[in-house]
Amino acid sequence: MTATTASQAFVDAAAAIVQQDDVADILVRLLNDCAGLTGAGAIGLLVKDGHGRLEILSATSHQAVELELYELQHDAGPCVDAARDGSQFSVRSPGEVAARWGEVGEAIVAAGFHAVHAVPLRWHGQLIGAMNTFHATAETADDESLQLTQAFADIATVVIVQPVVVTSNELDERVRTVLEGRTVVEQAKGVLAETSGVDVAAAYQLLVQRATQNGSTLTEAATAIILEAQRRT
Repeated sequence: MTATTASQAFVDAAAAIVQQDDVADILVRLLNDCAGLTGAGAIGLLVKDGHGRLEILSATSHQAVELELYELQHDAGPCVDAARDGSQFSVRSPGEVAARWGEVGEAIVAAGFHAVHAVPLRWHGQLIGAMNTFHATAETADDESLQLTQAFADIATVVIVQPVVVTSNELDERVRTVLEGRTVVEQAKGVLAETSGVDVAAAYQLLVQRATQNGSTLTEAATAIILEAQRRT
């Protein structure tokens, strides 16, 4: 059953990951949810193989598969460009689609799609593929649907990367690492509370502000604060 809200779609995907459901099945449901909620008529998802070549991983229909294959054969098209450049593409008229991607654009228009969104899939800064939504009209290909498409692409990335079977020891190690990071944050809160003369709640807000201002993670900011305190002693 297709989710009626983005929140429900994301909840369903998260539950499926936790339960170690089949990745292919999760992606099909996720793409169908994306189509239903963005008004896209078809969606295709490309990923890079071990040699950097793009391959079709999932699609909402045979028509979407054919369009993505056509893009791969011509090494051109919205999804190929997004996967190569890591940029979002939003083209909202049939003339512009055809002009931008030549034969591939003409094939997209001939298939009944007059607007497209293409968004990248990234994992920890690494570009791993892209997702392409095809729209019958420009009305459904607005800025809101572009943002939602990127959100679905981000969830799809998690689905692809995360379901890796780990041993009990590996799981324990991952949890230990997370807990160590939390310990660092707590220590930094204590340092800030003492040096700034504020309570722990206010110290936490100062820590969050420091991380935001420096463009760092919370753990990185906390580690820097502790090191600064150690240098002063």
